[in-house]
Amino acid sequence: MSRFVCRPLLVALLLWIVTVGIAQRPVTITGEAPFAKNEEIRLLVFDDLLNYVPTVAATDQIDKNGHFKLTCSTNQIKLVQLAIRTSKAEFFIVPDHTYQFQISVDTTLFKLVNPEKYGGYLQITNASADTSDLNYKINRFSNFFSRAMNHYAFRITVDKDRNAYDTLTTLLNDRFCIQYNPLNFYQSYIYYTCGQLDRVCFSKEQMTFYRKFYDNDYILYNNPAYMSLFRESYSGYLYNSRHISKELLGRTINEEPDYLTLFNEAGRDPMLTNERLRELVIILNLIEFHGNEEFDAGNIVKLLKYIKVSTHFPEHIVFIDNALARISRADAPSQPLVFRNEKGKKSPIKQFEGKDIYVQVFQSDCLDCIREMMLIKEFNKRYGEKIQFVSLNIDPDREDYDRFCKAYGEMFEWPILYFDGNYDWLLENGVETLPDYLIINAQGQLLQRYPPAPEFGLSDYLMFRFDKEEEQPQNPLFRN
Repeated sequence: MSRFVCRPLLVALLLWIVTVGIAQRPVTITGEAPFAKNEEIRLLVFDDLLNYVPTVAATDQIDKNGHFKLTCSTNQIKLVQLAIRTSKAEFFIVPDHTYQFQISVDTTLFKLVNPEKYGGYLQITNASADTSDLNYKINRFSNFFSRAMNHYAFRITVDKDRNAYDTLTTLLNDRFCIQYNPLNFYQSYIYYTCGQLDRVCFSKEQMTFYRKFYDNDYILYNNPAYMSLFRESYSGYLYNSRHISKELLGRTINEEPDYLTLFNEAGRDPMLTNERLRELVIILNLIEFHGNEEFDAGNIVKLLKYIKVSTHFPEHIVFIDNALARISRADAPSQPLVFRNEKGKKSPIKQFEGKDIYVQVFQSDCLDCIREMMLIKEFNKRYGEKIQFVSLNIDPDREDYDRFCKAYGEMFEWPILYFDGNYDWLLENGVETLPDYLIINAQGQLLQRYPPAPEFGLSDYLMFRFDKEEEQPQNPLFRN
């Protein structure tokens, strides 16, 4: 494979033009989704492919005829998703482009909480696309690559058969002319996708792999093929590198957070000589270390915050911000978390200030959910003054929730609220199957993602948490 080479000054100039010098330019997406009339459609943009965190760039309400229009601005090609309820589809947007889509879906799967689990993706047809369209080219390559991998994968990944690798790379190169060209998004996408083959075949030849894919002046932050290969190549790297001692990691992370020493010592590794790449590897690994009992979680947060204010690479800040938000939940919702009650009125979670809130997520046709409510009824009688129970209905059709409240509402003495189409909240908290549960506070911050279920462990959890408190003697001089 040939390599595209630039002189250093030209590289710096081109990087500045690509990342900074280009103004935001419009992107328009119009189309029809006749199966989702009056539903909200959301455009989610991936500015962070390290943590794979999307942000909502635009929303629209699909009209009674199924039409919608979304607009946003970008200065570079980006991976995006269209989302209706919890059904999604991924594609790429290009600045100054207009897209006209026809969207369809299996309507049975569309009603599920997690259609993706059963293959219920939004199906997008772009009638105006031609063979030069980026999405057309990437889909064409991806389909061919998938079929070829199905044929050669076992020999390459399990048998480590170099002949199979050579045959497949020749086949791919003959059809797609694979080459290193960092200023061409499509060429880079297929180059780094094919890098997955090298990662497997050259796992014991790390420097060969490094020189081919990372020994250059570019980090392609907006290219999912590059970032995916990067994550898989450098996941856990600091811990496993023979050039970085465990003693150093322990001293710079656990004893006294010392980013400069960690950064400089990591530079001794020949695969981390590039300072931009080195910092990104450190960020990735610190994020991974959080939650590992071997490392001090508080010091990891301090290190990430230090990198944020001291970095020479502003592209890294979004990764740190999203990681810190995920770790600490410091980014409480900008607006109070609000649902609806059975009368259709807004019901803010902040009304439960002073109590943790145990949320049971359910749909009205979920028999297991309703059976659990009979157990929650007993828990509420005993512990309702100490913890707030809330059953949150996520029926796609509000009428189903209304019928449920009329049929069962008087049986239950805790709030049965409606999520009011807040699918982003469901996605953010990973609600994919029913029934589901989480504990939040009155600000909507997640305190416990997987608390015990009413049928399995909640009784012991509540008893240990609250009954133990009652057993403590009020008189400090009291002795058993």
